Amino acid sequence: MKIIYFTLQGKGGVGKTLGSSYLQQYLENKSDKKSKIMGIDTDPNNTSFTSIKKLNVKFLPLFDEEQKINERNFDKMIELFYNNTDTTFIVDNGATSFLPLISYLIDNNIMEMLEDKFNIIIHIPITGGQAQDDTLNGMSYIIDTFKSHKKVKFNIWINEYFGKVTTNKAKHFEEFDLYNKYKEHINGLLYLEQVNEKTYGVDLEKMHKGKLTFDEIALDTNFTLMEKQRLSSYKKKIFEMMDKVIEKA
Repeated sequence: MKIIYFTLQGKGGVGKTLGSSYLQQYLENKSDKKSKIMGIDTDPNNTSFTSIKKLNVKFLPLFDEEQKINERNFDKMIELFYNNTDTTFIVDNGATSFLPLISYLIDNNIMEMLEDKFNIIIHIPITGGQAQDDTLNGMSYIIDTFKSHKKVKFNIWINEYFGKVTTNKAKHFEEFDLYNKYKEHINGLLYLEQVNEKTYGVDLEKMHKGKLTFDEIALDTNFTLMEKQRLSSYKKKIFEMMDKVIEKA
């Protein structure tokens, strides 16, 4: 049975597309050539997932003629799932369409429908810094909404770009009361750890701004030998971490 990966979080700019792009690259690297993998971008305002051309992501238009989100447009995504049950999907959902998608999934009993054909894994990014509380609240809301479904699992992306996810009482996310509250429902933790800003940080920013994948960097003459070396090392570290958590396509 194939898998649908949803990346959900109500807060914008916390690493949803970053996690989705790393996930698709990982699955494509680890799967055999016969496996079908498709990324879907449902962010109506920021098509950053679609803009990574190498991944060949499908954009799902959600706006109607009045530039308002029409939940009915999500029907096309469900049709796509059911017409391609041999495909693994990665759905990157934007902050703007977060509540409309949640509402659509609930009102139309979508999870019950999908569980007959797919396993479902929801990826939830949380981040340190000013957005920490918002992303933790978003995590709680998502898990509470879907935890009753037996075939729905949750992976948490801990994005340290804006700072460590920590409190005065807990130095690590695993020490949070909130983590212990939902521990039985969490399948795995994925860390995007802080890196040296002047080396790895500059390299990653260059790759992301260029809308490039890790594999493209190896052949890109705009990247120096050491930039390629550091990005290759970072890819290896990320993929080894994902080996322990991600179910293969």
